[in-house]
Amino acid sequence: MTTSATDTHGDDRLLVLPFYIVVDVSLSMSVPQGGDKSAIQAANEILPTVIDGIEASPTLGDVVRLGAVDFSDDARVVLRLDDVRNVNPIPQFTVRGATSYAAAFRLLRQEIEKDYAQLRGDNYKAYRPAVFFITDGEPTDDQSDIVAAYNDLTDPSFKLRPNLIPFGVGTATKDQLDQWVYPKEGSKKPMRSYVMRDGADPAKAITKVAEILLSSVIASAQSVSEQGSAGGFVLDDEDLDSDWN
Repeated sequence: MTTSATDTHGDDRLLVLPFYIVVDVSLSMSVPQGGDKSAIQAANEILPTVIDGIEASPTLGDVVRLGAVDFSDDARVVLRLDDVRNVNPIPQFTVRGATSYAAAFRLLRQEIEKDYAQLRGDNYKAYRPAVFFITDGEPTDDQSDIVAAYNDLTDPSFKLRPNLIPFGVGTATKDQLDQWVYPKEGSKKPMRSYVMRDGADPAKAITKVAEILLSSVIASAQSVSEQGSAGGFVLDDEDLDSDWN
């Protein structure tokens, strides 16, 4: 892999791949289910796992930018999109409140716009972002509010609309999360949702999310290195086990 990639059409700005981790921090995430570790404890291992993996390869650090958002009744920025080599200390997710998907989608739209403006100001060119959205249950806000926020985030006129990949643990269902996938089935490069099977330990399932995220980071960076502006986000779930549907 080369140390950086540039646009193959005469633009000499460096190409970077933004990833956002979005984590449900509602109170139910603090209760262990099937094991000694709670879902929030497992979620707090995601950033260290991914950051360690990126730091182990300097070439990944050149290409990947990582941010994190949490949500409950509201949504908050946990880690502003950045080169992970600048992240110290690594922030933690803390449980609070209920489960507002709408708040998460609205904040994502705002932060993506801010972060991409900053990237442009720093002379970077960025692919559309990938969002790993992790939740342990159904939302507590009104469906119409969620739909409006989701439609705003994924509006075709919004050039920075993300690839959105929901991961459900606990009581989250496939039918619920499939609504929030983007791009949807039938698109050129559709994404999908992942829901742990009944009886699986949510904490162990979230640990697997970290592995899928890191393998996707590596596969995406390889795509950028080999294809330049024609490359981009690659969802790598080859190692997904039977705990997921």
